[in-house]
Amino acid sequence: MRKIDQLEKTDRDVIALESIYPDGHVVATHTHRRVQLLYAVAGIVRLETQSGTWVVPPGFAIWIPAGMPHQLRTIKVKTHSLYFQSGAFMRPPSECQVIEVPPLLRELISAAIKVPLLYQQDSRDESLMKMLLQEARIQPAVPLHLPMPRDAQLAQLCHAFFDAPTQMSTPAEWAGQLHISTRTFYRRFLANTGMTFIAWRQQACVFVALSRLSLGESITGIALDMGYESPSSFSTMFKKSMGAAPSLYARKASI
Repeated sequence: MRKIDQLEKTDRDVIALESIYPDGHVVATHTHRRVQLLYAVAGIVRLETQSGTWVVPPGFAIWIPAGMPHQLRTIKVKTHSLYFQSGAFMRPPSECQVIEVPPLLRELISAAIKVPLLYQQDSRDESLMKMLLQEARIQPAVPLHLPMPRDAQLAQLCHAFFDAPTQMSTPAEWAGQLHISTRTFYRRFLANTGMTFIAWRQQACVFVALSRLSLGESITGIALDMGYESPSSFSTMFKKSMGAAPSLYARKASI
């Protein structure tokens, strides 16, 4: 992180960088002195903080507040990152949130990556950066956040679940791994996440499905892997959670 640490000292309100990560790469926990907007151009970013996990598929971006410790897990990822001085905001973001990136904002980000680091002030390049910030700030948040337990044992099970999520996984199985009763497990999970285990399991399956859809995998294959009886039952669950059918996200990934 030494390179970005140095670049963040640049005397400009906004700096833009492109990054390409190898498959399965983990960026260890770190912070930035600037507010970051991390845009997933390709692949999947999973961002983790003490308060939870966010999934950022292609076509989406995530606001990361200045000073927020975070870790990145990547799958075939190319990102464009914008780093903003906190003074450029009337109200800098105080928590992570995912936004969808519409065509205009996407083109502004693409153009910003080509702007020199020390772009001329009071120039077209500076105006472009200001417009990018204005467009990014008006985008509504989308529900791609999943709370993670602070309990170390529960957190370990939750992280492992992301590697092979299935709706067949039961509270009794998790309770058995923790050597506690199912009733105790239910209470402990709810107290740690603010969600029931069933709701959390479903949302985790949706997040991983988003990742796999963006990589071109079939809805049928994902549904069967996750233990659904049919693609239609999986699609019903997905639409209930995301407000749109999985086929819409598959099409977005191919654009």
